[in-house]
Amino acid sequence: MKPGTFFLKKMALVGVVLILQLVSVNAAGQQTINVRGTVLDETDTPLPGAAIMVTGTTEGVATDLDGNFIFPSVPLGATLTVSSIGMRDVQIIANSEDLGIIVMPFDAIGLNESVAIGYGTTTKKEVTGSVASITSKDFLRGNMASPLGAIQGKIPGLTILNSNGSDPTTEYSISIRGLNSFSGGKEPLIIVDGVVWEGSLSMISQDEIASIDILKDGSAAAIYGTRATNGVILITTKRPEAGDVKFDFSAYVSIEQVNKNTDWMDASDYRNAISKYYPDYSYLDKGADTDWMKVVSRTPVNQNYSLTLSGGKGNIAYRTNLYYKNDQGIFKKSSSSVLSPSIYITQKAFDNRLNIDYKLLYSRTNNQTVPGDLLYQTLTRNPTEPVYDENGEYYENRIQGSKHPLAMLNESDYKSVNQYVNASVNADLMIVKGLYLKFSAAYNVWANKTDNYDSSKYPSLGSKGKAYIAHTDSYNYVIEPSLFYKLNKNGHNFTVAAGYSFSEWVNTSSSMTNRNFDTDIFGTNNIGAGSDLIDGMASMTSEKSSNRLIAFYARATYNYKDKYLASVSVREEGSSRFGANNKWGTFPALSIGWRMNEEPWMKNIKWIDNLKLRAGVGVTGNQDIPNYQSLARLALGNRLFYYDGSWMNVYVPANNPNPDLKWEIKTEYNLGVDIGLFNRLSVTVDLYHRQISDLLWWYNVPVPPNVYDNIYANVGSMSNRGYEISINADVVKTRNFLWNSVFGVSQNRNRIDKLSDASRGYELDFVKLTPVATTWAQLLREGDAVGNFWAPVYKGVDESGMPVYEDVNGDGTVDTNSIEDRKLVGNEYPKAELSWSNNFSYRNFYFSISMRALLGQSLINWDRLSFTSWSRFQGGNNILKSAEQDLSYNYDPKFDDRFVDDASFLKIDNIVIGYAFKVKKVSFDVYLSGNNLFTFTKFDGSDPERIAADFNTDTEKFGGTNLTYPYSRSFILGLKLNF
Repeated sequence: MKPGTFFLKKMALVGVVLILQLVSVNAAGQQTINVRGTVLDETDTPLPGAAIMVTGTTEGVATDLDGNFIFPSVPLGATLTVSSIGMRDVQIIANSEDLGIIVMPFDAIGLNESVAIGYGTTTKKEVTGSVASITSKDFLRGNMASPLGAIQGKIPGLTILNSNGSDPTTEYSISIRGLNSFSGGKEPLIIVDGVVWEGSLSMISQDEIASIDILKDGSAAAIYGTRATNGVILITTKRPEAGDVKFDFSAYVSIEQVNKNTDWMDASDYRNAISKYYPDYSYLDKGADTDWMKVVSRTPVNQNYSLTLSGGKGNIAYRTNLYYKNDQGIFKKSSSSVLSPSIYITQKAFDNRLNIDYKLLYSRTNNQTVPGDLLYQTLTRNPTEPVYDENGEYYENRIQGSKHPLAMLNESDYKSVNQYVNASVNADLMIVKGLYLKFSAAYNVWANKTDNYDSSKYPSLGSKGKAYIAHTDSYNYVIEPSLFYKLNKNGHNFTVAAGYSFSEWVNTSSSMTNRNFDTDIFGTNNIGAGSDLIDGMASMTSEKSSNRLIAFYARATYNYKDKYLASVSVREEGSSRFGANNKWGTFPALSIGWRMNEEPWMKNIKWIDNLKLRAGVGVTGNQDIPNYQSLARLALGNRLFYYDGSWMNVYVPANNPNPDLKWEIKTEYNLGVDIGLFNRLSVTVDLYHRQISDLLWWYNVPVPPNVYDNIYANVGSMSNRGYEISINADVVKTRNFLWNSVFGVSQNRNRIDKLSDASRGYELDFVKLTPVATTWAQLLREGDAVGNFWAPVYKGVDESGMPVYEDVNGDGTVDTNSIEDRKLVGNEYPKAELSWSNNFSYRNFYFSISMRALLGQSLINWDRLSFTSWSRFQGGNNILKSAEQDLSYNYDPKFDDRFVDDASFLKIDNIVIGYAFKVKKVSFDVYLSGNNLFTFTKFDGSDPERIAADFNTDTEKFGGTNLTYPYSRSFILGLKLNF
């Protein structure tokens, strides 16, 4: 171990031990009293869950279902702050044990709601960057792949897509304000309770999340430096609450139904097509009537349970949760189950001057998947073929590339187990009034084991069984000490924070593959028995990698009488992933705000609750690239060297070293305005411009002087600009009825500004992307937007039935592989995203409906391209019914403008109807919910909610059919209990 690493680990251990020792000290306290009271709103309705805090500390309790609270050991004469979502804060002096009834005025625009901003919190009225916040009361309800599904379509600029259908083993694709990288990481940084989250979010119960905050612009996210280019998502879980023991239980069961987007020929259609168009192919009719999708699929039944126990006495409070989720897939054998226990403890000492949070979470996820081409084989299988032959064996059709779907399912066993442990400690000590010493440390360990086995009966295997096993083990730890100082004098409020961060990631992996076993009984549990190992045909790999990230950061905020606001931050960060010449970078940010409604000349305009102008600029980076790209590396070549009676390994260069390799840089400017009117309407508008430079890509270089023919280098640049508008209105609000409506719209425009740098020898005219039908469909080119589709223009067919294309450049010849003979026919990214949700409540009943739309996007219609060609039919495969619309399409699939379609869509994502009531001290909440219920689109292929481009530059290969796991709608029956 290097001396520096040993020192850091030792200091971390010393810090933790000192804190634990401090906790054990029994400090003498001042006179305290036990206070009680009841919190109501202006209509005399109890407010459950309202927080009562000793002002200036983190000590507090919450009201029960009737709005009552008991707060033990409160310093006599202390100021208490009462807060609740949607209400204005109230302060009261603890000068007696019975505080009576505390009435909280409505605050529809939520100016005093707490907002996480990274290494701290603030309030909505003080935010100067582009930060969106959503609390648990506004989450969608349903069977979500992860808790982020609960905010899908809720926040303009945040795109959450279900890009692989209803596969229970995958999660959402997430982006904030468009694409910011070609080859680096493209998804936002996710932080849970102050700790970078390394595992799957599916292990966290949605019911345990209190709020989710999105840092969208550079000024808000710059505090996270090289990891923040794609934005930051801050998830805050529910904290322990001292008091009597409380139980929270939630459960739901759901079923799924496949959404049909395309119509395939059934057995009757197939026979009619033979009779009508190809009578000479009567041998294709095998006499059966088989629905192959029904053969391999099922109606999934999913279950979700969450049990929470919370309470505490004196200086200790706890919250424990046991979460279990089991999701079945549309395909038989496909499933994912999660078991995740966690415990969260808060402890106070020294008259509440020292506060410590302990968190421990363990999760085990068991996934079972199906062969990747099962859907393709199922949909394209001849529907007149029987499932079994006359001998009871799987019916084989001997068509090249064809596999029996049921045999694929039954004769494969693909399983993986993922285990994750997250342990963290957060402590803050008030040294003197206003000055806090904080320390946080986290340790994450995760392990994955994959076992895949194809039996000797697996179709087209060519061997007597195939086994594959793989193990991945990783750990990460982070240590972050910091100082915070707060000063409030004559209306001037200052907050200063400074800290240090050290993180290290270590990953190890290994895998083995073997074939030809004497029996299938052992599966992967006797992998050494395969004869491929003896014959030298088995494979074995292992590797280890690590990287470190070190940072110093500081932030200062200023607030003058809630009128003039400012925030400035800087992060100095170093990463081991970059070259010797660029290990460290500086990431500054500045934002300001002016709350005009606090000016004297606006004080009398009572219908304006908030009018704030914001402006900010910030620099962030992207270091989400593979390790060791800046270093000279060797790779194992073939065993071609014979020495001393044996063959020796040959090692060859794996890459060119690049000492100048650095992070991608994003500079972002943001202008915003926040408006609150009539205490029931809020509007937020943001305009932004992003300039991303030093984009990483692979460039061809000469050999020699280079040892390898390409290099990974920072060369390109691109820009994103757009706007976001969010409107939140209480349309109708009475004592018994509430109608809340939230509308959002966002638009993003992208442009590639630079790809080449001739002065450094990095020249690139364009990059062809998205292999399809032996050609390409997209390219990266200076002056263009990312995601443009360029296609040959179809004119018809010639005498031989082959397609004829337009001579676009008019040179007398047509080269469909050349950009000169193609036209721009669409872009895969939407021109605008819209969302609209409405929530209604009447007494104990509630109803909500949420919808979203992506407008102006285009996608390759892989279904029509791949499955309407009659050449496939003649080969014995199934095709779409729509093939009858073009009988001339009778050749191998060829990409052209016919197959790029408008993929705009409107989805009704979520509908909920429920009833909440109380029996004695037990609260019940029963609801019915539907997810992904209706899709309105002109796109006649599979569900348009998917991503087309993967930046694959291999244009020599057929790009496949891009079939995703089937999309489905789900119906949920849920129950929540609190007592």
